[in-house]
Amino acid sequence: MEEMPPLQQRSLRLDNGVQATLLHDPQACRVALAAGVDAGSLHEPPAWPGLAHFLEHCLFLGSEGFAEAGAFAGYVHGRGGRYNARTLGLHTQYYLEMPAGELVPALERFCALLAQPLLLPERLLAEREVLHAEYLARCQDGDSQLFGALAGLLDPAHPLAHFHAGARDTLDPQAPGFLAELRAWHARHYRGENLRLLICGPQSVGELEAQVRAVAGALPGGAPAPAPDWPSPWPAGQGCLRLEVEQPARRRMSLWWSLAHIPVRDEPALELLRQALQRSDAGSLPGVLRAHGLAQSARPELHPADAERALLALHLELLADGCGREEQIAALCCDWLAWLQAAPERIGDPLLAENGRISQAWDEYERAPLERAALWLERWQRQGGAVPTLWPAPPANDVWLDWLKALAQPPLLVQCSRNRLLQGELTPRFPVRRVVRPLAELPTVQGPWQLPPDNPFRAPPPQSAAGDWPAEWRRGGAELLRPGHAALLLAWQAAGPGADAPLAAELAELALAERWAVLAGAAQPFGFDCRLSPRAGGFGLCLSGPPAALPRVLERLLAALREGDAARWREAWQRRRDAQAQQILLRRLLAHPAARTREPPADEEALARRLAALDDRDLAARVADYLAAAELRGWRLGDVPAAVLPLLQGVGRPAAVALQQQATSGEHELHVGIGGSEQAVLLRLLAPPGNPRLEAAWRLLAVLWPGAFHHALRVEQGLGYALFCRFADTAEGAELQFGVQSPHASAARLQQAIRDFLAEQGRSLAGLDAARLEPARRAAREALDEGSRPARLQCAVTAWFGGRADDWPLRLRAELARLQTGDLLAAAQALSGPGIGRQWLISS
Repeated sequence: MEEMPPLQQRSLRLDNGVQATLLHDPQACRVALAAGVDAGSLHEPPAWPGLAHFLEHCLFLGSEGFAEAGAFAGYVHGRGGRYNARTLGLHTQYYLEMPAGELVPALERFCALLAQPLLLPERLLAEREVLHAEYLARCQDGDSQLFGALAGLLDPAHPLAHFHAGARDTLDPQAPGFLAELRAWHARHYRGENLRLLICGPQSVGELEAQVRAVAGALPGGAPAPAPDWPSPWPAGQGCLRLEVEQPARRRMSLWWSLAHIPVRDEPALELLRQALQRSDAGSLPGVLRAHGLAQSARPELHPADAERALLALHLELLADGCGREEQIAALCCDWLAWLQAAPERIGDPLLAENGRISQAWDEYERAPLERAALWLERWQRQGGAVPTLWPAPPANDVWLDWLKALAQPPLLVQCSRNRLLQGELTPRFPVRRVVRPLAELPTVQGPWQLPPDNPFRAPPPQSAAGDWPAEWRRGGAELLRPGHAALLLAWQAAGPGADAPLAAELAELALAERWAVLAGAAQPFGFDCRLSPRAGGFGLCLSGPPAALPRVLERLLAALREGDAARWREAWQRRRDAQAQQILLRRLLAHPAARTREPPADEEALARRLAALDDRDLAARVADYLAAAELRGWRLGDVPAAVLPLLQGVGRPAAVALQQQATSGEHELHVGIGGSEQAVLLRLLAPPGNPRLEAAWRLLAVLWPGAFHHALRVEQGLGYALFCRFADTAEGAELQFGVQSPHASAARLQQAIRDFLAEQGRSLAGLDAARLEPARRAAREALDEGSRPARLQCAVTAWFGGRADDWPLRLRAELARLQTGDLLAAAQALSGPGIGRQWLISS
């Protein structure tokens, strides 16, 4: 059996009451800091809805010792770091990821941000507009609409029923007493025993402890505020309800229960339930729902309401036949939960559960530092206590069964999405029409539940005459994988132009994604992972795991292509479009095909018309023809059994990877027609492939410019609340990308702001000194040496797709070492020159 990832952990309590957990990661090249405050939106004063969320924003607007506006963002971005924050009901969280050598200055700025914010009135007023823009965007978000509709059914005396996002009309920095209330709330909660610090880096736990004691020991001390006395969130005497919400094109339902909240029990029990819902065999809940055409997935989510109560939701993504049959689905869910609760042996094989826990641990360990620190901090806050359990063991049977007992009862609420409601009322804050009715008694059902099957990947696959590997395919790269694993990377590409190629490629990729969603529950506990990536007229698949069973997993995946289930593909295609429509505008722009390739993008409306015009037989034939003619490229990493070769017959013709030569130049503008009440703009600056010096310069610019871009467009001009400046490493070459979304500025105004920024920043590089250049150079170099295996594998795959030489990273490092200020100035000035492609993508 695999062991847990190599993390040494130490927890301590500082003299000021702050709890700290230190994690030594020997393979890391970056350090992650996460801070948790045990107070959130539910604790804010009723007079100022959104105050906790507003304070989270305002802490980044300057602190004692670092007073300049944008100083924190400038420091972080200038050294290649990242930061984020979020406000939950009972907790607030802050995260920071930096190069490992920045531990001390990063910790100093992080603690100053938490303990000594300036909270200057003029900056607060500008930030309120950013918060209001976020609120307007969330009004279009399906999840916010659903929870807003639910909140209206809760006890009005419980803060979970209140509005907490914050908006222009709920927060007034100019009102008498507001600033005093904001500062008093900060002083009451951002102190001592209410604070948790989690730090993970390559430093020894001894070195981490010394720095934490020296810096975080200066945080203000103090006991936490007394716990409020809130009523139960579900009103006393209120029966079970059915809530219908008008959300066109959404196929989703949720079941809600109220239960006692015991942190040390709920976290591992929730994980065990999550693993049970990942099963896909015939006797599992997802398997039965899918077999009856009712739902394709089920996901639990816990919402603590206070120290003693929580709401638990079971979210289900419905299939076409499930719409209108929500009460039957709810009855099946309750019957399955009662079946689980009836006997301990139904929980499953303890060895399988431990395998799942180890696989989960590795999956989390291999995430980027910021994301995993955020996940571990949230888990620690939910657990309570002084010492976090990063990967909690499954609870004892009696604890698990006691937890299930409450869920085996009918839910308090069945929440359904409807395309249209002819009656009902609009919710006040996240406007959506809703209808509430008493929930009738659920129908009596009895599912064909079964115990989990034996490990289907345990025995080696049968031997077969596999033949020789195609001479064009690559071998090597085992160092990019988890120890003892192997991986097979496959890439399909249309052999030539054709109207059906983009559609056929996407449908084939969706078929594999659907099949992996079914297999994942059985395969992931044993270390298998599948990554799919769409491309223009093609797609890629990277399957990794224990070598002996790779052929069996691949066989089950490829069966989706051979079965030709065109009706399922058609439905999956529409679900993907529906899901993209729920994202904020800037993310929808980034997900558009025009943002993923330098080739002329496929017309989305034309693809939809083409899909509608083909019947299932024709559609399956188009995909089969595509696969028979497509060029198939392969890369074996580690000891991949040759038994996979017969499985690939008829699904592509072996081909070699060739250098991509899309050297786009000139300026082009594309309106993609996804706009609404807001506007989003994306500028892609496209470098010609095969130029390591230019790519190295752009990587440095992407370290130097994000903080200035954020300050210029968001802080100084107040143009947008969602924006980014970044380097993108694609198979077709290097890119600099600038994106911004605004609720009030026109596309032309946003375009001009980006042009002005590029001109101004290009001129400012003339004054760049070594104090700024060297940290940026180090950050760009460390980005090439990213320690997580998935990140290194992805970089290698991108280079392979682009046909780059194996020594490309070495050439980039050499160029990074040589670049000076004059080289960066020349690269910035060349952004408007004839050799650089400029693509503007505009949301409407």
